[in-house]
Amino acid sequence: MSQSQMKNILSCPNLPSLPAIAVQLLELTGDPNVAMSDIAKLVQQDQALAVKVLKTVNSSFYGLSSPCGSIDRAMGYLGLNTVKSLVLGFCLVETTKGAGDDGFDLEAHWRRAIVGATGARVLAKAVGGVDAEEAFTAALFQDLGMLATFAAMKTEYAQTISGIPHRAVCQSEIDEMGFDHTQVGYELASKWKLPTDICEAIRCHHNTDSVLPEHQALAQVVSLGATICDAMDETASKGAIRKIERLTRDWYAKAAPDVGDLLEEVAEASRSMAKSLEQEIGELPDPAMLMAQANEQGFEHQLMVEREAHIDGLTRVANRKRFDAELARVFGEFQSDGLGFGVLFFDADKFKSVNDTYGHGAGDAVLIDLARRTSKVIGERGIVCRYGGEEFAVIVPGATLDECAKIAEEVRLKICNTPFDLSGIEGAPDELAVTVSIGVSSTDAQQGSQVSNGDQLVAQADECVYAAKNDGRNNVKVWGWFEKGKAQDSQEKQSMPAPASVPASVPGPTLEPVIPSSHKGADSLGRILFVEDDALAATLVISLIKRRSKVDIQWVKSGTKACMLLESGKFAGDQSLNLVLCDFSLPGCNGHEVLRVAKRTPGISDVPFFMLTGSTDTDMRDESHRLGATKFIGKDEFCANVNKWLDEVFGAMAAA
Repeated sequence: MSQSQMKNILSCPNLPSLPAIAVQLLELTGDPNVAMSDIAKLVQQDQALAVKVLKTVNSSFYGLSSPCGSIDRAMGYLGLNTVKSLVLGFCLVETTKGAGDDGFDLEAHWRRAIVGATGARVLAKAVGGVDAEEAFTAALFQDLGMLATFAAMKTEYAQTISGIPHRAVCQSEIDEMGFDHTQVGYELASKWKLPTDICEAIRCHHNTDSVLPEHQALAQVVSLGATICDAMDETASKGAIRKIERLTRDWYAKAAPDVGDLLEEVAEASRSMAKSLEQEIGELPDPAMLMAQANEQGFEHQLMVEREAHIDGLTRVANRKRFDAELARVFGEFQSDGLGFGVLFFDADKFKSVNDTYGHGAGDAVLIDLARRTSKVIGERGIVCRYGGEEFAVIVPGATLDECAKIAEEVRLKICNTPFDLSGIEGAPDELAVTVSIGVSSTDAQQGSQVSNGDQLVAQADECVYAAKNDGRNNVKVWGWFEKGKAQDSQEKQSMPAPASVPASVPGPTLEPVIPSSHKGADSLGRILFVEDDALAATLVISLIKRRSKVDIQWVKSGTKACMLLESGKFAGDQSLNLVLCDFSLPGCNGHEVLRVAKRTPGISDVPFFMLTGSTDTDMRDESHRLGATKFIGKDEFCANVNKWLDEVFGAMAAA
């Protein structure tokens, strides 16, 4: 049925027919020995067509430095394919006159055709390997099958495609008719004796995977032209822009153009070509606005992906990857400004017996509730992570050893005081008593030597877990507390289980963290004060910066703390700043207040100040520059061209 219906369409007397001059042009250009003068004579036989072609050649679309007065000169300036593409374009316009009756949106058709064709042409010139004018022609004809199908089926076809996004039109056509417009367009283009490359691009512009290798380059450019058209539609632009970025990166690697620049050029060229072809295509949206919207979504998506990549799938607390990143971050803060931190390490006592006796469903339920109870105790004081298996770790920034010990005891009591509910697990008891053994260490638990890295504290806390298990389980062991307890008999320690010393080889305690006298290493580019309240956004930006060069970064979450640090005189001598990177929306003082403090503080006032914000408010941007900001970077801009802004950051630091 579908084949017979397509045959009916292709034999329909209402089908668009290619004007005679276009047929003759295709025959002439198919001869490799044809003389340019013969083609010029053919085009000049139709004076109206020749005038249109020359008017377009002399338009801003081609940007000639001097006017061109004849067809043969136009071919000399721009090549045979340019004149051929224009003649075929004007002939296609001629075939579509009257096609807008009975429900076919001709303006939308020409919008897609012109934006897609100019997009394919601009892209072909940027990436190379494809004749730009052939790409223009192929993309202009890519939806020829829709015109033909409508001419044959009228309202029946109009209903098939009504309200369907163009990217989904093929499926709707197949569902209703058993074939789609790419097949009809290919058959009609072949009947018109269009070049094989163009016929194949028409057939495969919705599915470039099916094209033969020798036609792939043109088909890909034409397909991207269609996606560029989607990108110029506000309702579909975000997904289309991401698709263009992905495909150009996959297909063209280093030759891939900047998508924002691409859309800007296509929008301008499309307006010019629509005017030359005397076709209405409606208003095109501002490409800069479309990119800003897409990049805002991209930044949010990037953060969402980053968040998901750092979350344990079972317990929904942070995973080992996030733990490692946070440990590196807090250790960096400890090195740069002496802000100590603690680590709690624990696992469920005799957990293997839970799995062995009641099954992994019961074990999973215990782990989920362990994570939930621990998170409730820790709250905003730290970050709870599933370290691996039944092991959990907690990082507590800014906490002393005593404070970490108290928190550990809160966690232990929260877990052991209330049985775990396993009533929903088949084969398990309704309730199960669960206990944990917790080890604690912190930066102020060391003696005599500096903490060399965060893993040192993890190893100490882990040894304390073994000590806790050896002492009967369900207790807290703290690195070095036995010796410290002799000197300090605090009320808090009295409420704790009697602590046992860790092995004799363990170094004794010291309450004073050892901070390096110089935080700026010999191979470090310098120091950045980074003010950002979103931990994941901060982790993302810090990792991007550190991936490029060794930089000491002091990250603070609060505008108020940033102001206090700037005014404290801390950043002097070896600890001097090379750059401030500051979010605008912050707890306490906002970014402008931080900027004011920086500009009035001796020794800081000349330090480059970059305002990094999710806002696109031009008044905020203007005020930032008025107050002395070196740069105002939207997070969407930052994500759109990370390398550009990292170059700006490192350039400013080097100059400082």
